[in-house]
Amino acid sequence: MKRSFRRCFRRTEQGSVAVETAIVLPVLILFLAVPFFLARIFWYYSVAEKAAHDGARFLTQASRMEIQASTGGAEPGVAALARAIANAELDEIRPGLVGAAAAAQCDGVPCDGLSIPSMVRVVVRIRVRDEIFGFITDPLFGEDGLLLTADVTMRYAGN
Repeated sequence: MKRSFRRCFRRTEQGSVAVETAIVLPVLILFLAVPFFLARIFWYYSVAEKAAHDGARFLTQASRMEIQASTGGAEPGVAALARAIANAELDEIRPGLVGAAAAAQCDGVPCDGLSIPSMVRVVVRIRVRDEIFGFITDPLFGEDGLLLTADVTMRYAGN
């Protein structure tokens, strides 16, 4: 008698795990989507901050002659090299970026090569969009993605 009762009870609960999984899975995905995107944002920002720091450090160590090299009104070669250093370091994360730009400044204005700066600055701006869970994170961060700005200012060592 006991045996038939157990079989009947088992048959009525078949498929309950599948139903519970179907109910819990969307909630689990929501709880995982935002932390994964935030982890990626922190990683990308740390790469951008390091790129800006290395570009600014390069500018601080340039000699006065390199800063004042005649370029015919164009950006000095050291400022272009500082931007190239920052962009080279951004290549690690470039496939995941919507856009990236680096700018080198001397005393708060674009380097012109006419004067010796007291402060140099490198600004790296990157735009990140979530490709995996975009349908969840786009309402939070916008359709264009999240703009991250890494800004490093250092005293020019040549003074």
